[in-house]
Amino acid sequence: MRFWYRVRAGYRHLRVLRAVTRVFGAQYVRSRDRIEIDITYACNLRCLNCNRSITQAPDKMHMSRAMIQDFVAESIARGKRWSTIRILGGEPTMHPECIRILEDVLQYKRWHPACQVQLVTNGNGKGVQAMLKKIPSGIEIENSAKTGNLQPSFGPFNLAPADDPAYRHADYRNGCAVMSECGMALTPLGYYPCAVAGGIDRIEGNRLGHAHLPADDDDMLEAAERLCRLCGHFREGHFIPEHLRPPTLEQKLSPTWVGLYQRWREDKKARRMDDASRQTEYQLRFQRMPVAPVREQEVES
Repeated sequence: MRFWYRVRAGYRHLRVLRAVTRVFGAQYVRSRDRIEIDITYACNLRCLNCNRSITQAPDKMHMSRAMIQDFVAESIARGKRWSTIRILGGEPTMHPECIRILEDVLQYKRWHPACQVQLVTNGNGKGVQAMLKKIPSGIEIENSAKTGNLQPSFGPFNLAPADDPAYRHADYRNGCAVMSECGMALTPLGYYPCAVAGGIDRIEGNRLGHAHLPADDDDMLEAAERLCRLCGHFREGHFIPEHLRPPTLEQKLSPTWVGLYQRWREDKKARRMDDASRQTEYQLRFQRMPVAPVREQEVES
């Protein structure tokens, strides 16, 4: 087993080279039928190596409910058949409109009953547990039941491959398995190839999020190229079983991330104002599509 993953690691290093990518294209592309929705960056835990930067750059940015309603309306209007919709954060139950957001997503599920809708929670604390009791039926709960901020299974997210000379010839459009297996993402700042990429853009501030649901022929390669260079997940590329990975017991940061977080802290007040303006800009870029009631004949059998 270990030998097989060493072979895969060697293959990955070759596969992401620019010369190889020009011949074979990107190794991974963002999912067309799975989506993760980060409805908030608020969290009641501060886990080391958080790949949403919630510990490293804490914020209480929430997704507006209008964005969820637009997502539901646009998905139905396009006839988009999601196999899985996962609601995450942060800790999603800390969103002030969490229950209403879940009810909005259930409207989509009534249109497409085969869709699996999941709420991903850390299950930590009385407040979170009380909210979980209010979750409407039709929502599956994935509870990691965390008890502290040390998560040995978390990879070193903040070791940017762009800081490693071994990746100087890498084509970051190759992405990683998160894009295809976890799904693309909707965050408070728009649509991204994956939710981790959206969290990176929150810190770097490139405004790469799409205001509308991308067309199926859009691989979102520009966002992948600019954001995956900072993501520690790019190194492995694929998922490795926990028992084959060394535990991560401390926060690890490469130089670029040290600089990004320092800039984020220094400009925290201005950044918060900018985040608010970006949310407003998002709404202005949308031509709101009202979520029409689902007629009985529209519901799949």
